[in-house]
Amino acid sequence: MSIIWFKIISVVLIITAGITGGIIPMGKKVAKGGNRLTFGNAFAGGVFLGAGLMHLLPDAMENFSSLKLNSDFPFAALICGLGFIFILALERVIARKESAEILSSSKNKFPLILLIVLSIHSIIAGMSLGLETTILSGTVIFIAIIAHKGSASFALGVNLVNDNINKKLIIKTILFFSIMTPVGIVIGTVLDNIESSSTSLWFEAIFDSLAAGTFLYIAVLEIINDVFANGKFRYQKFGFLLIGFLLMAFIAIYA
Repeated sequence: MSIIWFKIISVVLIITAGITGGIIPMGKKVAKGGNRLTFGNAFAGGVFLGAGLMHLLPDAMENFSSLKLNSDFPFAALICGLGFIFILALERVIARKESAEILSSSKNKFPLILLIVLSIHSIIAGMSLGLETTILSGTVIFIAIIAHKGSASFALGVNLVNDNINKKLIIKTILFFSIMTPVGIVIGTVLDNIESSSTSLWFEAIFDSLAAGTFLYIAVLEIINDVFANGKFRYQKFGFLLIGFLLMAFIAIYA
C-alpha cells in the first residue's frame, strides 16, 4: 500500500469515527462518562502521551538535526513547549473568559469555543499525519487520532444535545468537526510534496514539534486529568492508560 492510499483510508476512518461519535448522543439527552467511554479515554491518554514523547518529539529533533543549523539549541523542545502553552492559553485562559461572557450575555449556549479548540487540535494533528512519509510512522499518529476522535466528537455532541441545540445545527457542527483532521491531513500532504526538500523538512520539524506539544497537552491536562478526577475504577483506568503508552513504545521499536 502506498502512503497516499494510507492517508486516504485514514481520512475515511477518521471522518466515520467523528460522525459516529457525534451522532450517538442525538437520540436523547445523555450524561457524560460511562465506564466504556472512560476506559477508552484512559487508553487514548496513554496513546497520546506515548505518541508525543516517543514519536513526534524525537522525529522533530531528528528533522531539526538534519537541517544542520549549526546550533545545539533545542528548537524541537521550544516549539513543543510553545504548542503546549498555546493550547493551554486558548482553552484555559481565553476560552474560559469568552465562555463566561457568552453565557452571561446570551441565552444561546452553543459551545462555539469548545468547537474551535477541538478543531485546532484536530488540524494540527492532521497536518502532522499528512507530513509523514512512511506508513509505519503514520500509523502511530493515526492510532492516536482515531483513539480520541470518536470520544472528542461524542463530548461535543453531548454538549450540543444537552444545551437544546437544533438538530440540523448539531449535524452541521459534527460534520464540520469531523472534517477538520482530514483538512489538516490534506494541508500536511501538500506541504510534504513541496519541491524543496529543505522546505518540506522545515515544515515537518515545526509541525511535529507543535503536534508533540498538543498531544502532551491533550494527554495530561485534558484526558488523564479528567479520567482520574473520579476515583472509581482507578486501577482499571491506569491499566488502560499503561496499555496505550506501551503500545506506542512497542511501535517505536520498528518505527
